Amino acid sequence: MIVIEIRPHPWGWKAIEAPGVEPVFPKKDHAIDYAQNRACFRSGGVRILDSRGDVERVIPFNDTNRKL
Repeated sequence: MIVIEIRPHPWGWKAIEAPGVEPVFPKKDHAIDYAQNRACFRSGGVRILDSRGDVERVIPFNDTNRKL
């Protein structure tokens, strides 16, 4: 199971997949697209956090909603 977090960053939005795998994107939508593409063939999800660290939205991935 993989969980990718999208967090605000001073230069944009950071997609935190694992230690050392934390690309930063200028727009929130770019970070979400990256995370969805990385997680699409696994189970888990994408958590989008606001500036306080609270969960704003969760995009789940499992066998029923995988992209092909």
